[in-house]
Amino acid sequence: MKFNTNVKRKIKICCHCNKEYINNSNNSKYCSSSCKYKGYRTGNTYKERNAIYVKGKNFKETQKKYRTSGKGQRKIKEMYTKYYPTYLIKARIWRKTEKGKRSSNYHCALRYARKRDRTPKWLTKEDMNKIKEIYNNRPNGYEVDHIIPLCSKNVSGLHIP
Repeated sequence: MKFNTNVKRKIKICCHCNKEYINNSNNSKYCSSSCKYKGYRTGNTYKERNAIYVKGKNFKETQKKYRTSGKGQRKIKEMYTKYYPTYLIKARIWRKTEKGKRSSNYHCALRYARKRDRTPKWLTKEDMNKIKEIYNNRPNGYEVDHIIPLCSKNVSGLHIP
């Protein structure tokens, strides 16, 4: 192994693994190239560049291609079967917490408010009773669906019989 003769040999400490080493150049900070790249990957410059890349178009396009490919589909299925049961358990536990209860109450109240707002004031008691009959006479396992959705981006339907 040839050493550079102009270098003053010193014992230095590696920035990544904190090992002592004899420097091969005057401005070396790492004991080996593997430590250099490991230190580089954990540094801010790598994280910033990676964050910019993830937000860019190229990343989204490659992710889309991968997800639609056969290998990507298999990987997604595999991840789903592996992690979905634990997700369900965690979600069930979260719903029992104070924050989870508040969140579910909020969404439930929001749904009823939207339904109430879509019920016109000109409906008579007979019409309201027809609506109740429709809900009560539906078969088990079925839901009452509105022809025009009550809340959507483009149009908003009415809650009428």
